[in-house]
Amino acid sequence: MNIKKMGIQKRILFLLLATGLATFLVISAVSLVSLYQSRSDSLETGRTMGETVASFTEDFAARQAKKRLSDEAEDKAETVEHIVKGILQDADNLARSMTGIMSDKETYPARVLTTPTEEKIPGNIAYVYKTTGVAERLPYDPLLQKELGTAANIAEILEFISREYQTDTSCYVASENGYMIWADGLSKGDTHAELPDVYLKREFNALVRPWYIAAKEKGKPVVTDVYVSVEGDLEVTCAAPYYDGGEFAGVAGISTPLDSLYALVQEKNMGKDSINFALNRKGCVVLSTQKTGTLAVSADTDLRLSGEQSLAMEAASMAAGKRDVALVTVDGEEYYLAYAPMPSIGWSFGTLVKRDAVVGPAKEIRHTVMSEAKKFAAVLDDFFFGNFIRMAVLMLFILAVLVYVSRRAARRFVEPVLALSAGVKDIAKGNLDRKLDIKTGDEIEGLADSVNEMTDDLKKYMDNLATATADKERIATELSLAQGIQEGMLPQIFPKFSNNPHFDLFASMEPAREVGGDFYDFYSLDDDHLALTIADVSGKGVPASLFMVISKTILKNAALSMGQAADLGHMMEISNRQLCENNEEMMFVTVFFGVLDVKTGEFSYVNAGHNAPYIGRTEDGHTEWSSLSDEKKNYMVGAVENAVYDERKITLKPGDMLFVYTDGVTEAMNENGELYTDERLEATLGRVATPDKNAETILAEVRADVAEHVGEAESSDDVTMLGIRYLGA
Repeated sequence: MNIKKMGIQKRILFLLLATGLATFLVISAVSLVSLYQSRSDSLETGRTMGETVASFTEDFAARQAKKRLSDEAEDKAETVEHIVKGILQDADNLARSMTGIMSDKETYPARVLTTPTEEKIPGNIAYVYKTTGVAERLPYDPLLQKELGTAANIAEILEFISREYQTDTSCYVASENGYMIWADGLSKGDTHAELPDVYLKREFNALVRPWYIAAKEKGKPVVTDVYVSVEGDLEVTCAAPYYDGGEFAGVAGISTPLDSLYALVQEKNMGKDSINFALNRKGCVVLSTQKTGTLAVSADTDLRLSGEQSLAMEAASMAAGKRDVALVTVDGEEYYLAYAPMPSIGWSFGTLVKRDAVVGPAKEIRHTVMSEAKKFAAVLDDFFFGNFIRMAVLMLFILAVLVYVSRRAARRFVEPVLALSAGVKDIAKGNLDRKLDIKTGDEIEGLADSVNEMTDDLKKYMDNLATATADKERIATELSLAQGIQEGMLPQIFPKFSNNPHFDLFASMEPAREVGGDFYDFYSLDDDHLALTIADVSGKGVPASLFMVISKTILKNAALSMGQAADLGHMMEISNRQLCENNEEMMFVTVFFGVLDVKTGEFSYVNAGHNAPYIGRTEDGHTEWSSLSDEKKNYMVGAVENAVYDERKITLKPGDMLFVYTDGVTEAMNENGELYTDERLEATLGRVATPDKNAETILAEVRADVAEHVGEAESSDDVTMLGIRYLGA
């Protein structure tokens, strides 16, 4: 075949066919080899990835389970410690009250209490127990009679404490002179307590009991080890010494049977699926959910000497006040043991979960992952074999098309150039929907595609311009709605608060942007207690407003759930832990939270990194203002997970006023970069906050002074204020 003698169309046809066929054969061979190699690599990668994911998932699930177990032990240790510390505090308060009574005998009139003579006595009623020697000596000893009559004034306090526990808890004071004043607690539903024979026969001697000896020797409040009571029950006593004129006079105590103590612990929602126990420093179990076995309560069994080496080793760590999660063997079964110390009472709390319950889910996850990996490998295998067949068919089809296209390409070699020219002219006239459909496989097709891309980009640019304009309008509308929603979440001055006879209250918040991070809140915990909150979230704009909603909700829920008797420091610690959870953006909030007793004027508060409020004390129609600052600073909420917060208290007199604010007030900046400052705020309060003005008027005048300082400068931070004047009971 002489190519030189061929016409141009045939030459082009021959070259196209030769080049196309050669390219087709090379690409087909490479594709088939690559497809087979990709199949092998994908199957191996899938198997390896499945093994890796399964191992990682198993390890991760096990670590998470141990972490949850450790957190549970920490929470339960805190719960038990809180309960026992509460009992110990009550015993200490009882001893302090007794010391006060005995040290001021002339103030307290002599009282006479009954001495029980029957086996059953009414519960929560104080009575006198006298040994035989005291009973015989009493008629002839006027000093002893006077002492007993004075000591009987402790009866109301004993009865109050015994009613508070609502369990078989005994509250008493035991004198060094041999008599006792006693009040027995009752479980719910009981009306009488039973006295054992040793009491009725007057054979009980408090001076030799473990709790009396321990409190007397140590001279401070103590928690005894587990011991056997005269009734034959295992019990623990919290005891504290009391004094008469500086001299030791006796011991005040609260004795709680272990069953009753555990009943109190169960009321705190402890877990039911685990084994829970407490260990003292001697390695003895003092509290347990187990009635029998190795972990049953025992006053003389030291777990550090257990035959189970793993249990003995961890018991030693528990007794030493350490914390850990470890695998131990108890009664022949493997458990994960998590434990945490209760340092204030010298105990350690442990919780056990069977090993299978911890690693079982992880093994199940591993099995599931490996099963899915095998299924994936099978699907991948079918996919590649199917693609192999489809590619072979496609290659044959492409070969047939190649011959057909080569013929047409040779015949219509010039046609694409003409079509390209006509299309460009049409586009130049403004027809951006015109597409050039040129399939030549060479530079002409590339040029046509470039022209098509150019028209697409130009059209998209015009559409995007219109969309951007619409988006700006939509964002402005949504920010306006967000501002309205945020303002709606803040409480307004309803008649219930504005016309309250006990206080005058007003608050305001002005965001620096459409939405802000400052907020205030106020609500009644009950008829006599009003909760107040003002806070400043880190950052500005929408993120701060979202974190503000979360913070406000958590703080209010914590306050309402704990009620007016809440320890505000503990409440703030709970709120802090909740805000620290999943706080990946590391946001925080400064909070001033307080509770006002409207009947007494007592104001309890916690300042978590917030600006110190101002308190105005009113005397003779004039108000003196000063900063309510604390020497010890608390952390901001959401910054440190295990932060501890201190509660403070002050007493407001009728006419006294609190002014609480965020740093947007004192850091308001004018056009010269000058801050408003704390000094100017205090001076302004001294000028405008007179006793004859209500809180709303005072806040308005302070805000006007801030606005005067700022002038035409742009607001740099949210401005939030809350004022409350105590009007009296």
